[in-house]
Amino acid sequence: MRGVLLIFLMAAATAADAAPKARRDPHKASKKEPKATDPSAKSDKKSDKPNTTGQPDKSDRPDTNAKSDKSDRPDTNAKSDKPADATPAPLDPAVQAILDRIVKGPDAAARKTAIAELDKLAPQNVDGLGVFLARPHTVAIEDRRKVLELINAQVPDKNGRFTQPQRKSATEEKADDNLDWLASLLALDPATPNVGEVIVDDAVIRALAASKDMKAAQIIFDAAFGPETVLYRDECGRYIRKMEPFAIPALMKESQARDFDRKRYATYQLERLDRQEPFKALAATTGDEALMVAILDVFRTTRHREAVHAVWSKVNAESKRVRKAARDAWLAYVTGPPPPPAPKKKLMLPGGKLTKKEKPLWLTYRELADNELRKAINEVFNEDLPLEDPTLDDTDEWRKKKSVKVDVVELTNRLFEHYDQERTKLEATQWADAKAKSDKGDLAGATTLLDRLLAANPERADRAAMAQVYFAWAKQLEGKKQWSDASAAYSKAHGLDTTGPAATEALAAHHYTLGKSLEASGKDGSPDFRRAIALRPDYAPAKQAAREADAPNRPVWLLYAAVIAALGALGLFVTAMVKRRA
Repeated sequence: MRGVLLIFLMAAATAADAAPKARRDPHKASKKEPKATDPSAKSDKKSDKPNTTGQPDKSDRPDTNAKSDKSDRPDTNAKSDKPADATPAPLDPAVQAILDRIVKGPDAAARKTAIAELDKLAPQNVDGLGVFLARPHTVAIEDRRKVLELINAQVPDKNGRFTQPQRKSATEEKADDNLDWLASLLALDPATPNVGEVIVDDAVIRALAASKDMKAAQIIFDAAFGPETVLYRDECGRYIRKMEPFAIPALMKESQARDFDRKRYATYQLERLDRQEPFKALAATTGDEALMVAILDVFRTTRHREAVHAVWSKVNAESKRVRKAARDAWLAYVTGPPPPPAPKKKLMLPGGKLTKKEKPLWLTYRELADNELRKAINEVFNEDLPLEDPTLDDTDEWRKKKSVKVDVVELTNRLFEHYDQERTKLEATQWADAKAKSDKGDLAGATTLLDRLLAANPERADRAAMAQVYFAWAKQLEGKKQWSDASAAYSKAHGLDTTGPAATEALAAHHYTLGKSLEASGKDGSPDFRRAIALRPDYAPAKQAAREADAPNRPVWLLYAAVIAALGALGLFVTAMVKRRA
């Protein structure tokens, strides 16, 4: 009996001790995993197997279970640029009416007509369409999934995962890229349950992509991970790629995110476009300054490690806007707290030996910027700053030059000042060449040089003197009755010097020659003539042109003849009626 009592007391003490431990460490008290509420949450252990087929996963099938690399890039998803209480842009009632027609369309023809109207209005309603796409749907996601299964669309599960695809040839991959969900959906019976809800979502994704708006690319990307739209991930990836190059800023930003699901998805899209390398991303923006500035701004906000060299290549660009964006991005690399150091390990040397010391596995963006500055200083000022590369093996460490610490901000400012001075000298030389041509009477050659100068730097200090060259050239063109070219030259002269002594004369002449140009092409130039007279009341050519434009085109006697003929016909009619009654 004593033994039984002793065992009972020991069991009670053990249970009493276990309860506080569970309260102190709730993670040990329960082994259950928390349920994922995000469609892109990680799934069970079975899906952790890597793709061993040698081919990338199906277009929009990221493996969300791989480990995130702890690189030196900041968390781009931690904070949004928009304020937390920002109200979404309201959807234009006209656009909402079109969307309702797509959902409730009685047949494919009616829906196609509404979709065509949506495509025309999409560029002006990008934000509103983004809000519509992310709306709480009245049709459950599982019911919409059933509609997509009717057209054999590739649809991820509730966690955003696709089934492991079989290896496909390049031809099959291209055919998959050309897959048209919308055509297949419209071919279904219009009475199919919930088909309208799926068609309108797909139509919005396509309309956003057709807008070629950089904001639209981010909206479509977010839709690929939205709880209501995750099942459209394959279609989102397809149309993000069709937006290239306007999708590059959004994809480049997301490729540097800490959220591994979004990071891998974005990286895959960039690889499919062959734009994951920063130099190639910038090269895709040729002719679109705003797009290049947007990509450089992404490099600034994310401190993209692999983009250090690409950013440096633009800090002395001809375009003032590009140059400023590149320098802002560069200053983000060299200022602020240093990035966390790269992990270290002993590296394998030829012959199977390991390095004596652990080496960093990569250089951080600050170290890469440091080396870029050293190379530039050595080339520009013929100095001899040794490059710092701690990733080198240590077999010959005793031969290495002594490390020289530098102030990267000071070197940056020094190089920027040098580039600006050289640019000022070059622009002065170019202006001198244009002025020399103008003095010799070659106004056509002078204005051609000035066009190039002003395209690179519109804020020139010699704008007033340049305006005089354009004004003289416009006078020559006006004398030759080359009205359109003269109007453009007068406009440039006024734009360069809006307060100068000849500013009003240049603007009035611009309107006069523009009116003559319109008149020569069979259009009405009188509004421009009147505008010219308002600016210069004594402008005789404009007054003469206005009088001629306002003069009646037909002789006045024709009007009188028509009135007399009408009265005569009326008299004959009255006479005939009187005789008939008599």
